[in-house]
Amino acid sequence: MTPALKGTTLDEEQADIARMRGQVVVVNIWGSWCAPCRKEAPELRKLAEKTEPLGVRFLGIDIRDNKSAAKAFERTYGIPYPSIYDPDGRTVTGFQQLAPRAVPTTYVLDKRGRVAAMSIGPLTSRDFYPILKDIAAENA
Repeated sequence: MTPALKGTTLDEEQADIARMRGQVVVVNIWGSWCAPCRKEAPELRKLAEKTEPLGVRFLGIDIRDNKSAAKAFERTYGIPYPSIYDPDGRTVTGFQQLAPRAVPTTYVLDKRGRVAAMSIGPLTSRDFYPILKDIAAENA
């Protein structure tokens, strides 16, 4: 089942995971206050760039943060994808029983919108790329 994730991004755009159906989507839950998120950010940027040719899309969800700190985080780390601004953590409840219990948490949704993989804690591009490549190669 596709999680219900939608909201306003840090750039005041509307994002809705339902509009990304048919594509592999990486959803990363983060906060600028989170030291492991700062460690992970360059890895996610590399991963987003490396998997773009495979049709993989990325969406961040910035939780329990203030907007100016979150925008500074994105600028500092050159984050190339949008993030939903979720200061009260309501958006992430769309994952229901898989809702994150730690930050960062990263989900991979397959082309049908189902959670195909999940990582708790900072990930590395080297370790996570093969997972994304396999999921992107699956037929919808």
